[in-house]
Amino acid sequence: MEMKAIGIIGATGTGTGAAELFVKNGFQVRLYDDFKDSLAVALAKISWALERDGRGGLLGNIEGVQDLAKFSGADIVIEAASKSDEERRAYFGRLRPHLAPGCAVAARCAVKPLSALLATADLPSELTLGLHFIKPVRSNQLAELVRTERTSDACIEAVAALLRGIGKTPVIVKDNPGQIVERLARPFMLAALRLLEAGKGRPHEIDTAFKAVSGAAAGPFELADLSGLDSEYSAAEAVFGALGGPERLRPSPVLQRLVQYGQLGRKSTIGFYIYEEGKIVGENPILQNVVRYLGLKKTSEGEIFGELMRPVVEEARLLASEIMASEYDIETAVKLAFGWPKGPFAFSRDFAALLEKKKVSEFDNLDTF
Repeated sequence: MEMKAIGIIGATGTGTGAAELFVKNGFQVRLYDDFKDSLAVALAKISWALERDGRGGLLGNIEGVQDLAKFSGADIVIEAASKSDEERRAYFGRLRPHLAPGCAVAARCAVKPLSALLATADLPSELTLGLHFIKPVRSNQLAELVRTERTSDACIEAVAALLRGIGKTPVIVKDNPGQIVERLARPFMLAALRLLEAGKGRPHEIDTAFKAVSGAAAGPFELADLSGLDSEYSAAEAVFGALGGPERLRPSPVLQRLVQYGQLGRKSTIGFYIYEEGKIVGENPILQNVVRYLGLKKTSEGEIFGELMRPVVEEARLLASEIMASEYDIETAVKLAFGWPKGPFAFSRDFAALLEKKKVSEFDNLDTF
């Protein structure tokens, strides 16, 4: 299966970023959106990026469309629209008559398993798979490819080759809640919030400690603010529910409170931190009203790192056993998605002493609020 003609549904940030990458790498792209203005903005962004890079001659390789029949010659259609499951099924129903024989369909996925959605979608099962571009789409190398029970090997291999052609590193994973990245992001963020609630550090202290020990580019609170606290909380709820409500992954009331206040991170200029022109200029002062013992206990960098990494390692082992994912794939996904120099298994070997469980003190059991 050779793929040259790309159809993308949704002029979202993901759809626009993916379209730009495909065009820059010589593919023919048609970008669809219901809303004319959204489509115009997306095309303007792509045009600007091409002209800026001295590659304006590639503009002829992309076309904005508002008719799904225009996808009739596509080799693959990538869904990138931010829609409800009901709206997505409607899209697939409208798309199906226009799919050429052999055209693959890559359904958007990140948190929810695809099985329930695809069970009632009229799509060619052997040519349908899930695709999760990690943000920022233009610069993050990772793409998770989700194999359903019916996806053919030829389809998986063809889409993986396509992604490599635009500079991505595809990791193939079995359909499950959160795949690899979102599944392991949950215990990491929840561990950071538990440290916060236990008074073991303010956000900047926890982030600084984690970066100092791990060598990572960003700490948990910086990553959460970047992705958006509303997105973080929504993902936490979805993974928690899809896995049957395990206590270890119960969403944090602190995160919920900040979302209720509309403090969503960089996009709202305040989350765990305060932002000006995209840079951190302070720490959210409301945290002292939400977290009773904020920063009251002096905690070492090693202990903070251990408290953050231990649940990630435990979840990674559980995930590997559930979906038969290889250690290599999990390490690759985590390193690329989070910007870590090592994955959880390597950290567990290289920092074994720091990951040993400590005795729980009375201070650790103090009330959060």
